[in-house]
Amino acid sequence: MQALYKIIASISLSLKTMIALGPIPLSMMYFRKATSTNKSMSCWCLLAFVFCKNFQFSISIHFMFKKLCLVALVSFTTAQLVAQAPATPAQYVCYQTNRPLVLDGKLDEADWQKAPWTSLFVDIEGDKKPKPSLATKAKLLWDDQYLYIAAQLEEPHIWAYQGKKDQIVYLENDFEVFIDPDGDGHNYFELEINARNNTFDLFLPKPYRNGGDALIGWDIKGLRTAVHLQGSLNNVQDKDQQWTLEMALPFSALGLGMNPQAPQQNSFWRINFSRVQWQHVVENGMYKRKKNPSGEGFLPENNWVWSAQGLIDMHLPNYWGYVFFTNQKIGNEAITFQLPTDETAKKYLWQVYFAEKAYFQQHRTYTNNWSDLGISPSAFAPYTIQIEYSKNSFVLSTKAEQGIWQLTHDAWLTKQK
Repeated sequence: MQALYKIIASISLSLKTMIALGPIPLSMMYFRKATSTNKSMSCWCLLAFVFCKNFQFSISIHFMFKKLCLVALVSFTTAQLVAQAPATPAQYVCYQTNRPLVLDGKLDEADWQKAPWTSLFVDIEGDKKPKPSLATKAKLLWDDQYLYIAAQLEEPHIWAYQGKKDQIVYLENDFEVFIDPDGDGHNYFELEINARNNTFDLFLPKPYRNGGDALIGWDIKGLRTAVHLQGSLNNVQDKDQQWTLEMALPFSALGLGMNPQAPQQNSFWRINFSRVQWQHVVENGMYKRKKNPSGEGFLPENNWVWSAQGLIDMHLPNYWGYVFFTNQKIGNEAITFQLPTDETAKKYLWQVYFAEKAYFQQHRTYTNNWSDLGISPSAFAPYTIQIEYSKNSFVLSTKAEQGIWQLTHDAWLTKQK
């Protein structure tokens, strides 16, 4: 087992190395993002992947192991998803800039000074865990070409050694952005950045728990980033204050075989931010992640987020925050938005979705019997939810103000025309 933990700890790879190894690093992302509380199971699944790869099993057998392990891991979290849904996601109004921003990481331009901060980040599990020990907050702006994101991270020890594009940045402290422009739960984007301005971006056609595979070869074309340190990098002798960052994400790049467009007035995107913070020690003049008392593996990282997820899994886009876009220029009168009533209907669909998943976990089939699901359909008034199902799939649907919404067994939310 100690050797296995060393394998896990050593997977900090460049893109070329990850491609050579096949899907192992992608599975690592699933382990860290979705199963941090199930490390034993994660280790045995990774062992299966390594076994298949090292002994040159066929590609089909290799992927069979991957699918089996993902199913096993999902079974640990489905009941949690039913019981631990967070409160209403966080909300933020994103104003337009008065002029294009020059990125230097300092956030001292007039538009940034006027833009409101988000609320301070909380633990990924929400109120069940203590408040983070270090403050983190973000702010956003936009224009016709870019979504601008800034963040401020309090940090007495600024360290980051990974400097190659698309290394697995979250194996050290980082800041992460998750974006689902149309809120359908599929086809979303992730961007990670560390204190030395190294980035890792990827596209996910659907969440890992639904069989999605991250496309780490995808890049945000035209992405611009900058980092500013109030302190020094990797200096174990001093105490730092914080690091700040700026990002400019081109709207034209946020698509893959789709038609990416800038947001429309009064529209919203589902977005969340995460800060990964490891406990550390100093060895031979370098910062390193702190190991478990047993010496096997590392202490779990802290995950601090803008909008609480309810459990340790960032890949639940239905729990991400709401970012509302207005054409109003920053610095003018503040405005407020109210969530469309259709968002309540969608929330009810997700409640039934997770109940179906919990039922399938026990009975290996889905159902349309409300008693089996432990739900009273009257709880969703004034909405009526229809369930179409087979043994291995289902479609939920409900009529709301904007149309008929459907949610499938693989977490795809769409509006029917």
